[in-house]
Parts: sequence; structure tokens; C-alpha cells
Amino acid sequence: MSVSAQSEMAEQDHKGCLCSGVFCTMTESNYLHSSGHSQLSVDLHYQYLGWEQENQGHKDCVWIYCDWLTSLLPIPKAGIPSVVVQDPVRYGPLILKGLFKIFSPRKDLAPEKQAVFCHRVLRTIQTVAAESVSLASSVWHSVLMFLLAICDSLLSPPCQPDDLGGQMCERLLSALFEVWLLACAKSFPSPPQWKTLNELCQKLRHRPELIDVWNRCIVGLIRKLLPNLYGPDFPVPTPGTGNVDQQIIVSAQMSEDSLIQSWYRILHCIGNPCDLVQPSLIAQTQTFLQYAFLSQEVVEPSQHPCLSALPRIFLKAIRTVAFVSDSFLGLKTSQIDSKSFSNSGVVTTKDITTLPPVRRPTKSFSGMPSPSFTSTRVPPSSPLLNFITSNNQQSTSPRLEHEIGSQAPEFKPTVALTLHHPLRPKCATLLHLVGEWLFEAAIVGCAAHLSSNKYGSTGNLRRPGSSNDRRVFMQTSASESDTPVTPPGLVIERFDLGRAEALGALCRIVCSKKTGEEIPSVYLARFCLAVQQALKSSEGRNSPEVVSCFLLNAADLFRLDLDGINMLLSPVIDTLELILYPNSPNKSSSFNSPEIRRSCIQILISLLPLPLHFQGLPVRDMSHTLQSRSFGQYWKKLWALICASILNEVDWNNILLLLGAIFSSSADFQALEQRGAPAFSVGMFGADSDSYSNHSLSTTDYSIPEEPSENGDSPMSSIQTHSGSYDSAGLVAMVAATTICQRLISAWKTEVTVTVAVLETLDGLARLSIHKKGSSEAQKVVKSLCELIIWQCSRPPPAHSKDLHSAIVAAFQCLGSWLSPALLNEPECLSVVLEVIELGISGSTSHSSTGQPQVFKHEKLCKPVSLRVRDAAETLLYIVVELVDYFPSVLGASHIGSLLNEETLAARCGSSVSPKDFRYFATESGTILSLLEEPLGNHQDPQPTVTLVLRNPRGRFVWTMQHRQLSRHSSALRGPPPNPGLPLPLTNDLPPIETTPRCFPEVCDLAPEFLVDKSIPSCETVVQDIEDFDILNRLVEQQTLYEKHEIERRALESNERKQCQPPLPCTDFQAARLILSHLGMVTFSGKSEGLPEEIVPLDSEEVFVDLNQIDSFACRNVDTAFLLYVRTGQSTSQEILGNLNSFDSLDEQFLPFVNSLGWKNKSKLGDKRTRYWADATYELKFVLPDDSYQELVESSIDSSTSSKSGTSGTPVESQTLIVWLECFEDSLNFPTGSLIRRLYSSHPVSEVSTNATVIFIHPLRSGLLRIKLVGPSSKWATAPPLLDGHILSKRAVGTVLRQAVLHNARKRRLLFDNHQSPFARRKQKLLEILSRHRSPFVHTSLFHHPNSKKED
Repeated sequence: MSVSAQSEMAEQDHKGCLCSGVFCTMTESNYLHSSGHSQLSVDLHYQYLGWEQENQGHKDCVWIYCDWLTSLLPIPKAGIPSVVVQDPVRYGPLILKGLFKIFSPRKDLAPEKQAVFCHRVLRTIQTVAAESVSLASSVWHSVLMFLLAICDSLLSPPCQPDDLGGQMCERLLSALFEVWLLACAKSFPSPPQWKTLNELCQKLRHRPELIDVWNRCIVGLIRKLLPNLYGPDFPVPTPGTGNVDQQIIVSAQMSEDSLIQSWYRILHCIGNPCDLVQPSLIAQTQTFLQYAFLSQEVVEPSQHPCLSALPRIFLKAIRTVAFVSDSFLGLKTSQIDSKSFSNSGVVTTKDITTLPPVRRPTKSFSGMPSPSFTSTRVPPSSPLLNFITSNNQQSTSPRLEHEIGSQAPEFKPTVALTLHHPLRPKCATLLHLVGEWLFEAAIVGCAAHLSSNKYGSTGNLRRPGSSNDRRVFMQTSASESDTPVTPPGLVIERFDLGRAEALGALCRIVCSKKTGEEIPSVYLARFCLAVQQALKSSEGRNSPEVVSCFLLNAADLFRLDLDGINMLLSPVIDTLELILYPNSPNKSSSFNSPEIRRSCIQILISLLPLPLHFQGLPVRDMSHTLQSRSFGQYWKKLWALICASILNEVDWNNILLLLGAIFSSSADFQALEQRGAPAFSVGMFGADSDSYSNHSLSTTDYSIPEEPSENGDSPMSSIQTHSGSYDSAGLVAMVAATTICQRLISAWKTEVTVTVAVLETLDGLARLSIHKKGSSEAQKVVKSLCELIIWQCSRPPPAHSKDLHSAIVAAFQCLGSWLSPALLNEPECLSVVLEVIELGISGSTSHSSTGQPQVFKHEKLCKPVSLRVRDAAETLLYIVVELVDYFPSVLGASHIGSLLNEETLAARCGSSVSPKDFRYFATESGTILSLLEEPLGNHQDPQPTVTLVLRNPRGRFVWTMQHRQLSRHSSALRGPPPNPGLPLPLTNDLPPIETTPRCFPEVCDLAPEFLVDKSIPSCETVVQDIEDFDILNRLVEQQTLYEKHEIERRALESNERKQCQPPLPCTDFQAARLILSHLGMVTFSGKSEGLPEEIVPLDSEEVFVDLNQIDSFACRNVDTAFLLYVRTGQSTSQEILGNLNSFDSLDEQFLPFVNSLGWKNKSKLGDKRTRYWADATYELKFVLPDDSYQELVESSIDSSTSSKSGTSGTPVESQTLIVWLECFEDSLNFPTGSLIRRLYSSHPVSEVSTNATVIFIHPLRSGLLRIKLVGPSSKWATAPPLLDGHILSKRAVGTVLRQAVLHNARKRRLLFDNHQSPFARRKQKLLEILSRHRSPFVHTSLFHHPNSKKED
């Protein structure tokens, strides 16, 4: 070190010690007792802070100034000169002026040490601003201008390694905005100050910390603003970029007007966020120009390494704008944490360190306008200029490269987790606020964006009153200069993350459209343009991040009444094909996310009804191609997507969505063909159809079911739409069924939830009657179901659980739906079905494939998997034996069995017969026989007649049988001849022949006598030895007289002979024993005479009362669903129930919809208020209650199934409400609890509204119906066929809703272990009757009338 340098340092130390001593002396001795002394002290401090040499005096000066600033507080610190305390308004600005030098970069002081002084000053200023009660406006002005000045001085230059601005950036900006918000509450800044803040923020947009602090400020303001605007019930949002604790606290003293003004001004203080995609515009400041002039490495200001953080800054800015829009919508958003996006948009050090070695043009800045920045030009003597000049030979340090390269975060697309709030503003209002930024950001880098910039931004698409003149002027000026080389870190692809967030925010705004709300056409046009540019793949760029963000937020796009949205049909379907097809070319790995595929499937589900609904209506395409396509021509594409997705999907939530789509689409296709409009006629599968059909646009185009006739077909089924063995709907559905079965056996059978969902879908497809012809595909489905049951039952014991047994029960139920006469006529198919039934009932099969010896059925031990499985197998056996090809009967689908009972039969026989005349028998298995031996009033043809009433767990059945020698047909042909041809009697009477009665013939008299003949003495010889001889003699005499008298009588009647006549027919029979004998229940031969042990007679005196009770038990599962109508704005149960008092003022589509659910049937509520539907195993009743409705005692249409209680079992009934909404948003305020309590008043209060399922239906202007499903949260709650967000046609809504109600009921029963099926409840009651009325049996009672006296 030279001698001069050492002397200079010694001089500086001497000055520092001298000034420090002077300051201490002046303060300790209270020397500053006048204004002159105080002014002198302030000047000395100000001059000393300007010295470059660091010493103790700097610290003392900073500490003294900070203490003196507390004079602005109500209670200042002790030791402050009284002059300063008495006049703080005068000295406060002077002190701030002196402290400004602390924030100037210094060569002699390390940035870390200088930052300590800066932090102390900022803390003091924040304390003064927060704790002051009444500061003068001039003081507030000085404080704000001080903060603006130091931020401009330190932060406006480009980011440099280890500089003071980089270390203090976050702290400075936080202090600036916090103090600014305090000023807004206490002394609102003037317009010039707001303008200065805007200019400063726009100069500092290259600093990522500015966007962070700006975001926190927006969060704090909007959390306080929303309750003031929309009330305390409006949801307060949480910031999307961090914790709520990171927000800037807004003073509670701020008025509502100040709050609104502050929020709006701060929101716009950084200008248009889309300017961040133009580095030349961001770097168009004097500080960047100076750095470019002095640096040998930076050719253009836009090539500075710090600008490589612009993609990240742009992303943060757009997320803040999106957060504002989401907050006003009342949405709760979240960012999907997916590793697929971890490398998207990351700015690496390689991108910012390798600058192009291009020579700097001489006229690069000659045409650069700078009128807006002349006031901020750095003076030549500025320390900042000296700092830049001293470092102009330095290259970018590794630390800066590392910091900038690590700034790009992992991309997490923002999605909405909740629905929008009903009090939210209109979509047009939000688009007026932030739409211009979002629309422009959504097309950044696209052809539309470049075209709009070329001709002056968005031109006439922008809302009137908005202007971008400054940006247009700068772009025009920049275009006149030579085009600089863009660094790799600033290529337009790096901004795709912010573009994706902008498009996602637009989708959330548009998809939150309310019913009846109108969005201006200019906004819809710009939105469609942004989506079309985002999905464009054939020409232009296609960003995976942008496509993903669109898909995640556009699930409801085609579920709303948006004008012109169908123009996006072609690009959206192309995008779905790119993602859902497994081997799509140019497919990004980010598309493999389950969430993205789920969004694609939801969009696909909303598109499926369009081709079948609009059919030949042409689709307008935004690509302006000459070839126009109709809606119907997209059907093949959409169905192929469904089939491809179901074959390759692994996420079970997505599988459930696809299964629901398959069933609803198949039902719609079949209903379309049943209406006589075959799909082939409107170009459904071809591309050469130009015809237009408005067949499905009718407002009454509902498929109204009719009660099946005896042959099992409805009248509608007679309409044939295709001449082949299968119509197109049946072919499509059968292909889908076989595909589903293939996936079920190969991949899904281990997942119980998916298995049950698949079985529900197959059950629904079977109810479409696509299997009745018994094709090979139907046999494959039946065999697959049997294979599934065998595999599930053969799993090891640790794998058996309640859920597994529920899946087995569901498989048996599904198998019963698929059985048809054609399938049972196939020996192989019938054999497999019977083998599965045997397995379910006994737990094993007779035919073993493991080489074990064959076991006959009567030798097996019954060890079923569970009692529920055994009941399901017995039900399937009953379906095979009794119902297939025999249901419905002549009584229709409303009844199983007979309507006759003992009372009606006795009344038919006459008044002399009563139910007590029946003979009652029971079997140990739970069957009761009632036998009546009366001819039922058929006196014209009296025959031995037996009427049998059989009651078993499946129902009540009646037969009448007559015992005949010949059949009725043979008896009619071989009747008795009118003249039997008997011989005529003789007219001449013959003389009577006199005969003497002899004991022996006359021949005996001719035989000689022998001594042996006299071995027996005569009566006369022994008369003396016989006692009571007189008695015997009198008897002989009496007999002699009687015979003599009889001979005389016959002699008198010999002339009055009559012809012989046949006896009269017998009219009193006891034929019950014959029936029992024929049934093998009784035998009268050998030692087994009498009744077997399984047959037990019942006491006929009391059993009839209990039989009437068991007749009231339902034979099928009975469920009730209530239909409600909600007008716009209604939210109370009384208003909703009152809508159905009269049907005149309801929507014209409502009653056709009600009729599509079932057929009319008489009940206590009347035909207008009930719709009924039934099949072999289930009954559904749809009730339209009014405000006077009270729950009826009956739970089914007829009185034979009116009661479902009375046993120890627990019947489980589903609680389902089907609600027609005029306004879709009314579903948010629907009173589910109060309605369930009123409509299901017999249920416990704990079950009310917790197990209820509400299906909301909202009609769209397009003629389709939008579905919203609200139900209990369980693992099977989202299973098909009906899912939340479904779009259905009027043709298919009845079928799909019935299947949904059935599934909801089955799901409830499968979840309860203590549920008793109707079969089990009736069987238990029958066994109770047997045990209560058992009586001893005497076999001779079968030979007498039941009421006659029984002989032993």
C-alpha cells in the first residue's frame, strides 16, 4: 500500500472519530436546544453519510436518524432533541433525505453490511407508518417518495451478482407496498404518486420479487374486498402461490372506497402482463441501455442474462390475474402436482450463459424512443453508473447463472376444486376486468397473436375504451430496427406455461356461466379463437402444457348453452384422439396423467349425445375448410374413442366414466332406432351424407315405456329398423358388452369397485333387450360372468370379505338379467349356468376339474360362500325355472303370481264355503299348501276338483285341477250315446216257479247212507242237552214267518216291474289325497302309510289370519323415487312441493319426461301422481308429491306388496330424489334434508339426507338434458350408469334414470350385511307360521270333509 493511500485512510478514520465524538457530545449534553443547532446536526449527519469510508460514525448516524424518526410517533423515544419532537413535520423529510445515501451502492462497504443499515431504516419507516396516528400529508408524501426513490435507485438496473439491489429487492418492495397500503388507509396517495408507482413497477418487471410482492398485496386486498362487496358468506380465497400468511395485511381502518380504489390501481400498476413476453420492451429503460453500452458481452439490452427469468415472471403474473378471476368466481383452486410437467419451461444455465457472438449494430438504439424515461435517467456522477462502469469487464458469475436457472418452478396446472358461488359477478364483468390480459396471454406466440401485433394489437376485438397505444408504438419502433437474436432462454416456447394458465383461467370463467346468462359474442369469439390456437396441431405450435391446462378446466365446456361452441368440435375431437389413443404419434408424456385423461373422458361424454341428437345438422368449422361435416359423421370417431379408452385405461375412476358413457350411448342409440329413425339414413357411419334431419329436435321426443305384454315385449319393440339379424344399436351394444367382459376377466376382476361397476353396466345393457336372440356374443357374456363367479368363489379364505361377497351377489344378479329362452336352449350355456348355481348354493360343484372323485348332489355338504351368495344363487335358479320365457304373465309386469286367495276362491264356490274349508299343509323348507275340494261353482261338469293355493318365498300361486278318466278333448269326442240300446222287457208274464228251499241238492238224496253219516246227531236227539233251545226255536219260527210274508209280498208286486237305471253321479269327493300322492308328499301303501316328515298339517282355524299377513310381504325389491320440480330461485321445501299442486304451469317438457320413467298404474295417489315400472326382480314407483303429501302406508302399487315390515329382518330402502331444475344453480341451495325428512318420514333421523341420492336434471336450449348427481360419499357412489355431468338425450333419459335408481338401490343393499331380501323375509315368516300352527295328523282325515266329524 502506498504512503498516500495510508495517509488518506488515516485521515478518514480521524474524521470519523472526530464526528462520532461530536455527535455523541451534542446528543448527551442536550446541545441541540435550538432549531439552528438541530439543522446543523442534520446537515453534519447528511454530509457524513456521504463519505465512502466505513467506520463507526456511519452506524451512529443511522441509529440517530432512526431514533429521530420516532418523533413522528405519538410517543417518541427518549433522548430525542425537543426541537425535533416539537416539529417532526419539518425534520422528518430532512432525515429521510439524509438516509437516502444509505441505499446508494458503496465501494468501501460490503453489500451484506450495508444491507444491515438498510434493514434498520426500513423497519423504522414501517413502524412509523403503522403506529402513527395523524401524520401530515407532506410527511406521507415524503415517505412514499423516499421509498419510490430507493427502489428506483437499487432495483431499476439489471440484476447483477452480489449487488445490494439483489439482496434487498424483496425487502424493499415489501416495505414499499406495505407502507403504500397504510397510506391508502390514512392519507390516500395523490394521482401523481400513483402514476410514479406505476412507472416504477413497469421499470422493475424484470425482477421476479416484484411479482411476488404484487401477488401478496393483491391477495391481502381481495380477501378484504370480497366480504365488503358480496357479504360475509362469500368464500374468502386462499392464494394459489403460497400460504395465506404470506399476504400483506391490509389495515382495518381503510374505508370501502379506498379499498376498491387501492385494489384496482395496484392490480394495474405493473401494466399489461403480456408485455413480459417481449424482452425488448422490458429492457427498454435507461439502465438497461447504459449496461448494454458499457458491456462487451451484451449486444442488445434484451439479451441481458437477468431477462431469462421473464418466462417465470410471466407465469407468476398470469397466475395472479387468474387468482383474481377465481376469487370473484368463488372457486377454490389447486395446482396438480404432477411430475410430468417438471421439465416444462425450465430455464437452465445453458440457456443464459451461451450468448450469441453477434457484433453490436451501430444503430441499435438510435430510433429508441425514451420520452417516458427521461426523468429517470441516471446522472453521470451517480454511484450506480460508477458501479456499472467498474464492472463492465466482468462476465456473468456462476452464482447469477445458478439463481436464474433455478427460478423456473415445476409446472403445476391450476384446476378448480369447487363450484362457483351463486353470488358471483357475471362472466362478462370479469372479462371486462381481466379478459383483455387473459385473451392476449392465451394466444402468445400463435399466428393470431403475431397478426394482431402486426396490425396494432387486437384492434376492433378489444372492448371500447381500452388502449395499448404505448405498447403499439414501441412494437412499431422496435420492428423498424434490426431484429436481434433471441437468447435460448427467451424463445416463445418458454412462455407456454403462462399461456396455459391464461387459457385455464378463461375456461374457468366461461364454464361458470349461469343459466340464462349471456356472454358477449366478442368474448366468445376470442375464447374460441384462443382454444382453436391452443389445440392446433397440423399448422402452428402445439404446447402440451397449454393443451393440458385447457383439458383440465374445460370439462363443462360442452355442457353449457354457449353460442357457437360447437365450432370447436373438430379440434377438440382431434385432441382427444391424440391423448386417448395409446399409440398416437407426437404424443407428449405429460398426457399420460390420470387427471388429464379423466378430463378428456368427461369432455368425450359431453360430446357423445351430439351426433345422435343433431344428426345431419352441419358443423361450422373455424378452419374455413371447404368440406363441411355433419354432427352424425362424428359418431364413429367418438365411439371408437370410447372403445379404445376402455381397452387401455388403468385408472379406475376413468373406467367408471367410460362404463357410464357406454351404457347411456347404447340406450340413446337403441331409442333412436326404435323411433323409426335408423342411424344409417342420416350418415351416422358414413361421410357422404348431406341430408339434414331435425327428427330429434322435437320438445316431446321422449321414449315413453309401456307395460310389457305376456310375450315379454313392449308394443314399441315391434318396430324393426334393420333387416339383418342385428340392428346397428344391438350390434354396437353387443360389441361393447363383449369388450367389457374381456377386460373384466383379464384385468379388472381383482378390483371390487370396478367389478361392481362393470356388472352394473352389463346389467343395463341386458335390459336393453339386445340379447334375446341368443347370439354367440351373448353366450360369451354369460360364460364370462360364470367364469367370474367361479374365480371369485374359489379365492383363498383370506381374500374373502364383505366387498368380495357383494361382488359375487352382483354377478349373480347380472347373470339373471342376461338369461333368455334362446340362451337356455343351448345345452352348453345351460350347463354352465346350472353349475354356477350349484356352486353358489352348496359351495362346490359335482364336476371337479382337479381329478377328485365325482360327488353326487345328494351326498354333498352345503357350505356356501355366504348366506347372501346362497340367496342370490337360489334367486337365479328361480329365474331359470320360473321366470325365463314366462314373465310377464297375463297379469302384466305389475304382478308376480296370482291375485286370488282363499277368500276370493271361497266366494266363487258360494256362500256355503269359507276359508276354513281349506286343508292347510306345510313343508319344512317353507312352503304352505292350501287345498280346496270344491268344484268352484262348475255344476255343469261335476268332476273331482282340487284347488291348490301355494305360498313360497317367491310369491303366491293358484292352480285348479280336475281328476278325469279322459281329457276334456277326449271326453267331448267320446260322450255317452243318446240311446244306449237296452233290451225291452217281456210283455207276457210267465207263471211263477214254485221251489222248495233245500240245504243240499237233490242228488244228495240218492246217495246211500253210511254209519259215518250218523256220527253227527240230529238236533232232535240232543235237544234235551242244549240250553236256550226255546230261544233258538223262536228265532227259527220268526224267520219262517218273515220269509212267508216276503213271498206273499213279491207275489203281489210281480206285475209292477221297472227298468234298471244307472246310479246318480257322486258330487262329494275327497281328492286332496290324490294331489298329495301325485306330488310325492303322501303314500298309503306299505309301512310308509301316512304323511312323510317334511309334510306338516296346519290348523285351519287360525292359519288364515297369518296367511293374509304374509301376502302383504313384497315378492320383489320395491323402491320409491320422488319427482320434484324447482322453479327459478326456490330454496324451501314448501315452495318446491307446492309446484306440483297443478301441472298446468310447469315446463312443457316435464310431463313427457315423467311419462318416460314408467307407465301409469292405479294407486291411492291416482294415475297422475305415480309412474310404475317393474321387471322380474324389481319394482320402481315414481311419485309426484304435492304440498299436502304424507307418506302412504303402501310402498308398492298394489296392496299385495304394501308392507315391508313385521319381521326381524332389516329391509333397506334407497332414498332417491329426481329434481327438475329450471335454473341449474338452484342445485346449490336445494333443501335436501327437509325434503327427505318429509317424504321419508318413517326413516330414522340419523339416516335422513346422509344416505339420500339427488339427481338434478336441467334442460338445455339444445334439447339435451344436463345431469348433476349428489349422493353419499362412498367407494361405490360414483358407479355407473349415471354420473355427475352426464348429458343425455330425451330418448334415453328414462332408461338411464331407471337404471340409475335400480343401481342406487342395489348399492345400498350390498353395503348392508343385515339386509334381508324379500325371499329371506317371506321364508322366515313362512317358517314362523309352520312352527305356530303345527298340528298332529291322522291319515283318515283325508277321507272326510275338513268340517265333518273326524273318526278315529
